Amino acid sequence: MLKKLLILSLFAIHLQSLFAQQELYVGGEFIGGVLGGSELKSNLLKQRNYSPTLGGQINVHVRMFDLFSLEAGIGQHWSRVRLIDNDFEDQAEDFSIKIKNSSYHWNYYAAVSAYYRIKNSNSYLYGKFGLSINTYEESSVSDASNFSISSLNIDRSIEYSTTYEHSNYSFIPEIGYQYKFYKGNILNIGLRYNMGQSKAFESNYTITDNVSGESRTDGLSSNGDAITFTVRYDFRLLHFNKKERAKKIKLDEIAIDVSKKEEPTAADTILSDRELVVSDRIKVKNSQVIVSIWDHQTVDGDRVSLMLNGKWILENYKLKKEKHLMKVELKEGINTFVLHALNLGEIEPNTAALIVDDGEKRHKIILQSNMKRSGTLQIKYKK
Repeated sequence: MLKKLLILSLFAIHLQSLFAQQELYVGGEFIGGVLGGSELKSNLLKQRNYSPTLGGQINVHVRMFDLFSLEAGIGQHWSRVRLIDNDFEDQAEDFSIKIKNSSYHWNYYAAVSAYYRIKNSNSYLYGKFGLSINTYEESSVSDASNFSISSLNIDRSIEYSTTYEHSNYSFIPEIGYQYKFYKGNILNIGLRYNMGQSKAFESNYTITDNVSGESRTDGLSSNGDAITFTVRYDFRLLHFNKKERAKKIKLDEIAIDVSKKEEPTAADTILSDRELVVSDRIKVKNSQVIVSIWDHQTVDGDRVSLMLNGKWILENYKLKKEKHLMKVELKEGINTFVLHALNLGEIEPNTAALIVDDGEKRHKIILQSNMKRSGTLQIKYKK
């Protein structure tokens, strides 16, 4: 089982070479809730409303496009079934049988999640569906106890035995809320339902009235169903950038008239030590366009300047969730936008989203820059 889990984890990590905009997370999770109803053979016993289950897990997941993820993990869980003797309940005011029908088991799981971003915030709603395999080591326990209340003339003994299966499996749907904050780390709060698909354990009970000598029996079986709350923290370990095909651009190629010699500008000097990487090329039908720029991921203090054809059109701007709009005039031919990073923020690299609207079509582009390379967009306009 551990070998299969390792293979699954390595496969998820390997997907980073196939997809862009990925993040690798490792984290821990605390789980607490109540067991679902168990099946009883007769009316002698009944399960109390509160039969606890607790657990802890460690996990690894790959998040892709900030839209969905694949994950795998391992954890240990504890649970206890609490029962009531119906006769005792009638005679002794909700008497609860203190049967140590408790179990520890290992849990191995894999899951796929989908995320919905709430507007342009760092908050998300998510849905998850997982497959869990639980191992009980195929053990059994047995015990005997005596209960007596002299004032009520009650004297009874209970014998019970529980046999656990070697393993069972469950389907686990989950919904919840998550918040992405410092350096892309994530806090999750969720509600899940463990739907056991095979038997986890079976118990048999014999209750003997030592006054009358009468014995009665009952049995219980469970698939390990449970409703639980989860609190989880994920640490962003790695960020995989989209692999761009780098193309070096000479600044003199930006000008329309390459035969015209001009004095070097301040912008030329600033960008001379940085590689310009063309991230995208688009065509527009109008010379006047509306350019919107914003931080489409976690707002982490990125500061940028934006250049068009060798001139700054936006300087020392701190990217926000809200779009910043600019109306610009394009020349005929190739127009070059350069995203110049002034810092790297809390999360590298410096990333910005652009929308170029020519009145007929909206083009969305993602540009990434660091202190050595500047993301570049080429816009072709023809009258």
